[in-house]
Amino acid sequence: MVKKHKGNLVIHNIGKLLLIVAGSMLLPLLTAIIYGEWLCGRIFLMLMPCVSLLGLFMMYAFRPKNFKPHLKIRESAAIVTYGWLLAAFIGMFPYLLAGTFDTAADAFFESMSGFATVGASVLDDIDSAPYSILMWRSVTHWLGGMGIIVLFVALISNMGAGAMQVFRAEAAGPVKDKLRPKIADSARSLWVIYIFNTCITFVLLLICGMNGFDALNHAFSIVATGGFSTKTSSIGFYQSPLLEWAVAGSMYMAGINYALFFFFFYNRSLRCFWNSREFRVYTLVTLGTTLLVTINIVLHNQYDILTALRYSFFHVTSILTTTGFISCDYEIWTAAAKIVLIVLMFSGACAGSTTCGFKIDRHIILFQQAHSEIQRFLHPRLVRTLKANRKSLPEPVLHSVTIFFYLFMFFTLFSTLALCCMGVSMLDAFTGVLACLGGVGPALGLWGPTESFSAAPGAAKWLLSMLMLLGRLEIYTVLAVFWPDKHKHLWYKKLQVFSEQDV
Repeated sequence: MVKKHKGNLVIHNIGKLLLIVAGSMLLPLLTAIIYGEWLCGRIFLMLMPCVSLLGLFMMYAFRPKNFKPHLKIRESAAIVTYGWLLAAFIGMFPYLLAGTFDTAADAFFESMSGFATVGASVLDDIDSAPYSILMWRSVTHWLGGMGIIVLFVALISNMGAGAMQVFRAEAAGPVKDKLRPKIADSARSLWVIYIFNTCITFVLLLICGMNGFDALNHAFSIVATGGFSTKTSSIGFYQSPLLEWAVAGSMYMAGINYALFFFFFYNRSLRCFWNSREFRVYTLVTLGTTLLVTINIVLHNQYDILTALRYSFFHVTSILTTTGFISCDYEIWTAAAKIVLIVLMFSGACAGSTTCGFKIDRHIILFQQAHSEIQRFLHPRLVRTLKANRKSLPEPVLHSVTIFFYLFMFFTLFSTLALCCMGVSMLDAFTGVLACLGGVGPALGLWGPTESFSAAPGAAKWLLSMLMLLGRLEIYTVLAVFWPDKHKHLWYKKLQVFSEQDV
């Protein structure tokens, strides 16, 4: 009986989630009306009530009766994973009905790439796509950036203490905590900051010369670190150095932990940024790799120093923050410069940001562990406590980071092998997997910055779509849902440990 109630509660809350997806179609519908795209307008006008009715049916047909809505880890992971899959499934119908794609594999790939904020696309000619379809792509980015689940918790969740489990199941990073005593208040605070950053970015792009439609779409994509553009050649289409600097700076800001923005607005002090070890390392990595790439391509006489600096900073921030915008074809760069970019695909930006990938904080913790083990080898009786921002890291968090690194590498290598078995070359397969699992978007070779994933085999598109989901929900959440029951609870509980320290 308890299992039945728990299952009903999962379906009930996924139904609420669908109402948000249905409401998000309003903006593409308005876009279709403004630009006279009546076919697309009818599609969104039809889908909105259909998705809403489905959501209402799931809410009321599976409403738990006489049961306290308290969710545990297993149910929380199920809501997040199945909710994301269902959102991506529904999100593909505008592409299919509008004739943008002919196959479900292409449409689902594009939809999952949007909600997972990956930015990988199978759309070859973006410039000729309907405005409403382009707006739908950007809206899926924006919803997926901060997290459709976080919005769900902020607006209509009545799960009580279970809301924290759902929040943690989707949130990114090795350590997850609430900013305020009530998790719903924390979610609302994050979304207020998210909307504020979107508005600031939108105005900045307008000032730099973009028209209103392009500015809004790119603002959605930048703050979500997604990478979908309204132009086939992405930011390179505009040929504007000022715009490139503005977009690069905005991407850098989007890669910062949103908790730092919260503390900045709350305390009215910039000290919170400098006190964050992860922020300092993130800034150092950004500047250091930018300088390294700049020197390398200048020495090989590919650009003058100012142009090289602009291109380097743009693409370093684009890949490090997993946004995926491009301003030039970096495949013509030297091998050393491309290796730097591949290394950045393993990184990701700050935990608690809208970025995907491994995250800077996990790299710091792994380095600390390596240093500690070497010191322990040299001095067997030495006792060291690993700390982050002057607070001790619990042992379970350290184990969780180590296992996460193993799982990340396992899925990278296994998926690369699977793509190679489908006839994809090793370089294309490896960088394509990194681009999707790490949420970067463009890869190298066959799926480079000037190409799309349209040439990938159908089976490869389904595989890469699942890798996007794994990368966005950070592996643990997805595996917890499909792991055997007799191991699931203990395994997930041991690995997905959250400390009480500040974000």
